[in-house]
Amino acid sequence: EFFHNIYGSELDGTRATKADLLRFAIEKNPGATRHTMIGDRKHDLVGAIANDMTPIGAAWGYGSVEELTSAGAEAIANLPEELPGLLD
Repeated sequence: EFFHNIYGSELDGTRATKADLLRFAIEKNPGATRHTMIGDRKHDLVGAIANDMTPIGAAWGYGSVEELTSAGAEAIANLPEELPGLLD
């Protein structure tokens, strides 16, 4: 219902940066009208912002709320159950 595709970096180093990976995902979905990145570290959110995606911090992951906020998170989810309300 919420995830339509999943992408990652390649073993040869292609799409190794988060910004490159997210750019690739956007290019693969040209008809999408909204792009959101849910991440638990600074580099996730920096990559999202570099690609004009909505950055949402996942506070249950490795990064602290302070790290996610300072990286530019527009919202913070403390638990996965909070995500549907942030994606509306």
